[in-house]
Amino acid sequence: MFISQVTYESAKTNEATLKGIMKKKAAGAANVAGLLSFECWVSETPEKIGYTHVVKWESQEHFKAWMRDIHSKEHGAKDEQDSSPITKTACHYEVVDIQSL
Repeated sequence: MFISQVTYESAKTNEATLKGIMKKKAAGAANVAGLLSFECWVSETPEKIGYTHVVKWESQEHFKAWMRDIHSKEHGAKDEQDSSPITKTACHYEVVDIQSL
């Protein structure tokens, strides 16, 4: 299993934009070969809000195919946002059999 986790964080005034990003990501992952699950998480402080999508794939190859064929089409389109920057942090994981360590 391969897991992709991407967090988008900004000032709370940008929450509508962050929600829009999450909706687009979820729609773009729907019915994709190799997709096991898609979750959206939220975290906030008094000043900031962050939305994270965690996507589980059958394999890294399925993830790469999605990035190449579907996800790449999303780039280039700009969302309306306030003047606060949006930070994006991506992490990727592979499940490890603890017995094999």
